[in-house]
Amino acid sequence: MHLQKNHKSRPHQTVLTPTFALYGEAQSAVSPEFIHIEEISARSAARNWQIESHTHEGLLQFLFIFSGAARVRLDDEEWNLESPLAVVIPPHVIHAFKFMPGTEGYVLTLDADGLASQAEDKARMFSVLHSQADVIALSTNGQTAVRIRSLLEQIEAEFRSPGAASTRLFVWLVRSLMLLLVRERMRSEQTDNDHVKGLVDQFRDLVEQHYTAHWSVEHYARALNLTEGRLNRLCQRVCGQTAFGVIQARLLLEARRKLIYTGTSVTQLAYELGFSDPAYFCRFFKKCTGLAPSRFRTHGAKTNAESAN
Repeated sequence: MHLQKNHKSRPHQTVLTPTFALYGEAQSAVSPEFIHIEEISARSAARNWQIESHTHEGLLQFLFIFSGAARVRLDDEEWNLESPLAVVIPPHVIHAFKFMPGTEGYVLTLDADGLASQAEDKARMFSVLHSQADVIALSTNGQTAVRIRSLLEQIEAEFRSPGAASTRLFVWLVRSLMLLLVRERMRSEQTDNDHVKGLVDQFRDLVEQHYTAHWSVEHYARALNLTEGRLNRLCQRVCGQTAFGVIQARLLLEARRKLIYTGTSVTQLAYELGFSDPAYFCRFFKKCTGLAPSRFRTHGAKTNAESAN
């Protein structure tokens, strides 16, 4: 699945967003057993594959796309999405869709406090699926998308031809569907974490190669095909400090090592670390450690001697 988020914020609008039970239908009270399912084409094909901004009160909605693509608005964010995927839309979230003609999938709508909440592990599910709008990529490995589509087809079949114990059957089918979505959400988070860690590891490798060249954050970001802001956010997430902080920390570590374990003069050491002005190196070191390089060397040597004894 290809997912691209557009980070443009929308201007403030005073136009009221319509609230529907289902899109284009007047708002009305729904029962705790409320469930509705239909194919994407059922409501969008006749509207040029476009659903304008609207919201639902008390309804939890899921959009599943198994083939095709869509531009999705969730509150003030817009996404360009390709299948297979699921979009989770809690009550009151403003949403809109522009589908590629022929897009295949389902829209499942439930009463948020009724049928959708009848699960033993409600807390676990709804911490992931009920608290905020989300886009969940469906992995093709393991046939997850196929399994989810099969569940939706079963829900649709029961919806079209209900029978004895339909509500109980809906609970189990919806519960199974949500559990698969929770699993996919957790997998997506892990994939994202692995990707982020991989990018930060690449950054650290570059720092190891070029810290004495005093590359700027912009230079590193360009080498990684990232923006400075993105690189800083990744470093904050993994390292707890900015990219500049990571670079400075590596430079400082090497300075401390050389001061303690070599007899290189402070001036020569400054040049080895890429400083064109030894005085600037001394200011940098004292700012970071609170000690001048020569005093740090004396203090470090004394500490090592005491440790040896």
